[in-house]
Amino acid sequence: AFMGRFFGGDCEAYAQGQPINDWLWPLSHKICVTATGKTEQYGGALFSDLPANMLGSFIMGFMTGHSPNLPPIPWLKHDHPLQSADSFQLGIKTALCGSLTTFSSWNSQMVLMMDGTGTVLGSQVLAALFGYVIGLQAAVVSYRSGRIVAAWFHVRRNPHIFDSDLTKRDNSVKWHYQYCSWIAPAMVCIVILTLITLYILGDMYWHIAYYRVLWIACWACPTGTIIRWKLSSLNGKYQLPLGTFLANFIGSILSASLAAWAIVESDHQGAQRWEIPIIKAVSLGVAGSLSTVSTFAKECVEMSEKNATYDKKQFVYAYGTMISCCFVGLAVYSPIVRYIS
Repeated sequence: AFMGRFFGGDCEAYAQGQPINDWLWPLSHKICVTATGKTEQYGGALFSDLPANMLGSFIMGFMTGHSPNLPPIPWLKHDHPLQSADSFQLGIKTALCGSLTTFSSWNSQMVLMMDGTGTVLGSQVLAALFGYVIGLQAAVVSYRSGRIVAAWFHVRRNPHIFDSDLTKRDNSVKWHYQYCSWIAPAMVCIVILTLITLYILGDMYWHIAYYRVLWIACWACPTGTIIRWKLSSLNGKYQLPLGTFLANFIGSILSASLAAWAIVESDHQGAQRWEIPIIKAVSLGVAGSLSTVSTFAKECVEMSEKNATYDKKQFVYAYGTMISCCFVGLAVYSPIVRYIS
């Protein structure tokens, strides 16, 4: 959410005279890299969630590495207890990366631009098509870059992996490591609760409506994350990652319907009450966490590397996912904004 604001969201708010008077505004309101596709600002192919998708895909590549035989956390020694903390690593890959990246919001902005209802520039089909291509390529490149940086860290922290002449260090847990298995999760919980508290204060005490969306989304996002985690059990049972596809497909339907509903409510002054903040929070928290770009990019790269260069699986999976989500998004979004509002 904050990355979307920093790279373009606050720029559009500044142009419309709708400032968000918090700590980020002085830094971000003159940075105009991305666009939402709703205002007179061009450049919607560089969609609002592009920076977040790139960062999440990079972290996924960084935590995945080039081989499952490498230590999963590149910046730590091979004998660090967190290297065997599967739940902590799963939390970073599934919860953090999956929630940081969002396929559904990316798809909803492309659908909004294609439909053009209620936007200043009207229908922007060509820009939206480029947005799909740019989003996919940026995520894939970011994932590959993360793996390269992970290899650099491994060479630095665990050189014995790459040099057979070096003796592998003793695997015994160091005394100053013994509490990490519970300190790391505890620190994560403290940070999350602190952020939620600050968001609630921003809404209730400083009366910044933007933070109402954030603290409601924080409570909603575990629902989407858990559903995606459960759907991931379908991956590996078929030739294509069915679980990730269903997560992105369902998330796209939910996001498109909520985006259209928010437009309908804005016509009825829903912004003055709780309707629009709740709708946006559910879209950001549930649909955003249910869908994922980081895992999507990881699967595309792995399929291209495991199969022959002429194999069509990676192409069919990547573009089949985007095309199907685009069409279902339009099928849900357009009737609502055109005929109900």
